[in-house]
Amino acid sequence: MQVFLAEHAGFCFGVQRALDKVEEELQKNGDVATYGPLIHNPQVVERLAQQGVKVIQTFHEDNPNRVVIRSHGVGPEVYGLAEQRDFELIDATCPFVKKVQKAAQRFTEEGYQVVVAGDQEHPEVQGIVAWTGGKALVIANQKEAEALNLEGKVALIAQTTLKESTLREIALVLGQKEGLHLEVENTICSATAKRQTAAQKLVEQVDVMVVIGGHNSSNTKKLAQICREAGVPTYHIEKPEELDCQCFQGIQKAGITAGASTPHWIIEEVVQRMSDWNQEGTENKETVEQENAQQPEEVTQEADMEDMGTFEETFKKYEEGQKKFEEGQLITGEVVKVSYDEILVHVGGKSEGVIPRREIAPRVPDNVEEIVKVGQEIPVVVLKAENEDGTLLLSRRRAIEQEKIVAIKEAKERGDIVTGEVIAVVKGGLRVDIGIIGFVPASLIERGYVEDLDQYLGQTLRMKIMEIDDQRNNAVLSQKVVLEEEYQKARKQTWEEIEDHQTRRGTVRRLTDFGAFVDLGGVDGLLHISEMSWGRVKHPSDVVKEGDLIDVYVLKVDRDKEKVSLGLKQVLPNPWSTVTEKYPIDSIIEVTIVRLTTFGAFAELEPGVDGLIHISQLADRRVNKPEDVVSVGQQVKAKVLDIKEDERRISLSMRAVQDDQEQAEVQAYLDNQEN
Repeated sequence: MQVFLAEHAGFCFGVQRALDKVEEELQKNGDVATYGPLIHNPQVVERLAQQGVKVIQTFHEDNPNRVVIRSHGVGPEVYGLAEQRDFELIDATCPFVKKVQKAAQRFTEEGYQVVVAGDQEHPEVQGIVAWTGGKALVIANQKEAEALNLEGKVALIAQTTLKESTLREIALVLGQKEGLHLEVENTICSATAKRQTAAQKLVEQVDVMVVIGGHNSSNTKKLAQICREAGVPTYHIEKPEELDCQCFQGIQKAGITAGASTPHWIIEEVVQRMSDWNQEGTENKETVEQENAQQPEEVTQEADMEDMGTFEETFKKYEEGQKKFEEGQLITGEVVKVSYDEILVHVGGKSEGVIPRREIAPRVPDNVEEIVKVGQEIPVVVLKAENEDGTLLLSRRRAIEQEKIVAIKEAKERGDIVTGEVIAVVKGGLRVDIGIIGFVPASLIERGYVEDLDQYLGQTLRMKIMEIDDQRNNAVLSQKVVLEEEYQKARKQTWEEIEDHQTRRGTVRRLTDFGAFVDLGGVDGLLHISEMSWGRVKHPSDVVKEGDLIDVYVLKVDRDKEKVSLGLKQVLPNPWSTVTEKYPIDSIIEVTIVRLTTFGAFAELEPGVDGLIHISQLADRRVNKPEDVVSVGQQVKAKVLDIKEDERRISLSMRAVQDDQEQAEVQAYLDNQEN
């Protein structure tokens, strides 16, 4: 007969923690009591009694004044009574039970009718109900859920040892009730769920199951129920003496599981007893076969060792589950539950730890399941072997950072450029994500001073690593170094290539009243306002903006003074090249007065093309001052008298327009007289 132990069996984290607290108190003070049986296992309770641990139900003056709250937890009135009677409490409530208590209290304060799925006689459930001020309703199954008459806000929570399927059935029934707003919080302990899943998996592979645990243990009874429902003979025992070897006659494979309150030594005794039976049965079989000599099937020492190997491997796995963890230790665990606030991770045997939201990743998305899923194996770092709630506190973020820090160190040594998104603006600089969270001081962001850091939020920066802090897994970075190196390289190349009369592309870096400075690649050239357009420009901002990418003409390069003069109009079409076609002599056009002089007025035909209306051509009378006839900005009609394209001169006349109009009127009159 082969014997197999379920992958998850025996003491859970909460039970082990409670026992550790009692043993710690015994060593310190030697006089301690528990408020009710510490756990649902008579053998463990009896063993503690032999060590002097009393079980009390009241805070009587004759009892020890140091009392351990059992793993199932109690209601708030117990804490108040203990304080009132000057008893010192050591709280060994399972952290998972405490979470249910807090959920029950929170939902009650928010105006929900709390419904607890579980056994109303169980001390854990009684304690949970007490945290609602006695207002919670307790139901055990789907049928009792159907009988409830509820409306409004209802919150469904569960006893930590409840079967997952039972919670789902109850939630389905309540969710279908009209006029009811249901909130469901799955508070079943993952250790319970894993033991139940492991039992279901094992029962499919064996001929008989042995379930070890107290007869009054809720989670052990549910394990036995699961095994029986699978159609496999199941024996629920508290101690090895309850086993009957006759029940295993002809059995090839036997499975063993144990409740969360079952200690390791009882499991070992059961396995050892079944192992002894197995060995005795093998010896008897060999004797009978030798006497009968009926084609004996050889039973070798190798076969026995193979069976014993099953036990050794099983207990090796179990012993691994009993190990202690040290702060800073890097371990691997399996994700068993994912919620908004935290991730629950199984890290071997009975051990489960919690990853708080802030420790899930360097950057945590709103939906945590985007980066981790139930069943996934992940590396984690132990932050605290046991926090104030007794929970193993873990960090996935620090495990990621430990892995990334190696690559980041190598990048620093090589002088590589790294990229990272700006995720926050903080005092004195920026936080960036480069696999770990790095810091860019404000003085190392740009080559010059930066006033507004908010503009960088969400941008991706190219940086070099300046410093690395191994203890905090962070780094100081600089974008300025990258920009300065690139600037100097581009500047050298530009001075080597730039010549007069070239057309080059550059970026408008800064505007002034007299022009714009254009970055040609590490070298700034001045684009004077007079060279920006063929027409008149009031201000450089009318033509270009900071950040514009433009083509410019190199007018002059002065290498000694490191100055470059640029032009923009030279790369634009010259309007004088088409004036004769656009403005034929004797044509009448509309122009705009742009400047007045003592000898006349200059008028703009189009940007870059001006013509002169001489003072003698402003009117058909004598004009002393041009402003007596026209003003700047006025639009008038003028006749083109002459064009000297080479000299870029155009002569215009308003008087000629008037003369033409008068002549036309006279001619029209004469024509009418003849008719």
